[in-house]
Amino acid sequence: ALKASVGVGKGTVTLDDFLEAETILCVGQNPGTNHPRMLSTLAEAVGKGAQLIAINPLKEAGLTGFAHPQQIGWLLGFSTPLASTYLQVRVNGDFALFRGIAKALVALGAVDEAFIGEHGNDYETYRSLLEETTWQEIEERSSIPRDQIEEVAATMARGERRLITCWAMGLTQHRNAVATIREIANVHLLLGAVGRPGAG
Repeated sequence: ALKASVGVGKGTVTLDDFLEAETILCVGQNPGTNHPRMLSTLAEAVGKGAQLIAINPLKEAGLTGFAHPQQIGWLLGFSTPLASTYLQVRVNGDFALFRGIAKALVALGAVDEAFIGEHGNDYETYRSLLEETTWQEIEERSSIPRDQIEEVAATMARGERRLITCWAMGLTQHRNAVATIREIANVHLLLGAVGRPGAG
């Protein structure tokens, strides 16, 4: 999916990019359970002002309150809330959610037309697909209300659009994983949020 969409088959960011991001989407993964090293980076990013949006059917405890074992405050029982928004998407409803985010970004006028013109293909065809996809279908397939999707899109479109989306097997092990990850890439391309610091 990534190779076809952006020409690179792996992640396009490093841990350092997380510290420059304005918005981080954590999709289909449980860092607290499966890769706790990432939690300290997420906590540092949130401390620097990034908004973390968690998207997962299961509410991950590590993203609602993170206690670092080597920090004195956390040893005393204090924890840092990480995710400012938690979208409990329907199982395998991620494609519909990202289609809704893309639809909302276009409605906001948040598309980076210059970036799309230089690096995108078939934008008008994709835009027609967004118009044809109804909000009712998006809400039913994702289980997320339209107003919440539009709020997330507005958050992603703020500032310099330094957006990072990270995911794990909660996306890659679905039958439609390729289509879903392409849709995530489409959202990044709409915002020009790939190939620069803090975005990818």
